[in-house]
Formats: sequence, structure tokens, C-alpha cells
Amino acid sequence: AADRCGGIDSYATVEDGAAGSELFRYYMPDKEDKAMVEKLQAKYPTAMPYFFTQDPDYITVKERVAKNCADGSEATGVATIDIAVETLKVAEYLTPLLKEQLK
Repeated sequence: AADRCGGIDSYATVEDGAAGSELFRYYMPDKEDKAMVEKLQAKYPTAMPYFFTQDPDYITVKERVAKNCADGSEATGVATIDIAVETLKVAEYLTPLLKEQLK
């Protein structure tokens, strides 16, 4: 199960369906990220807060893409349009299968 909770908080749980017990819970942002989010919210009060939890990732992507534009080097770890299209095909294939399993 997962819950975006609105705002910047999200969590996902793994449960033992047979026993009905929670096996694991992950929160985002974690304690370390929350400190960074608070700092960015103070610095950029009019920005959408959900961007702050992904700030380090955005910086990495922007640096890799900018380097690709500047010198033609591969933007390692950044999905291409072709990868995005193939990923959506997988999602479209899996969606009805997973919905059926969740019934």
C-alpha cells in the first residue's frame, strides 16, 4: 500500500496479507531529508514544496543533461524518450494484470 498524503509526505507499506500485519514502512522524506526540505522552504517560500524532497535528484539530472548539451557526452542514468516510451508500454501491460490481482 502507498499513500502520497498530499503535500511532501509519502509512505509505503509492505504487509503480510495472510496475517494482516505490517512488515515494513518507508517514509519520504526521511528525517535527514526533512531538514533539507525545511531549509529550502525557508529559502524559496513560494515554490511547490514537493519539489524540495527531490532537489538532489533534480540537480544531478540538470547537471548531466547540461553536460550532454555542452560537450555531447552521454547523460548517464537519465532516461531517453525511447526508454520513457518503453517504460509506459510496460506500465500499460502490467496495469490490468495488477488490478486483477488486487481484487
